[in-house]
Amino acid sequence: MMKNFLKEIFSGTELVGTMNLIAGIIMALLWSYLASRWWSVAFGFLAVFFLIEAIWHYILTDYLRHIHKD
Repeated sequence: MMKNFLKEIFSGTELVGTMNLIAGIIMALLWSYLASRWWSVAFGFLAVFFLIEAIWHYILTDYLRHIHKD
């Protein structure tokens, strides 16, 4: 029971989504802090990319859970 719960919580796609979410938030904070510099746009693009990837991985995880449920 506990093993299945941990396996479901820490699945690969959800873990990658969580890491992308954290990276996206950090990039967004860096972008807002360094907004006066022209090269900070790179942090903005990376933040958007990581946040979109996080959302995609969470959607994929929910879809895989739905099609593989008992």
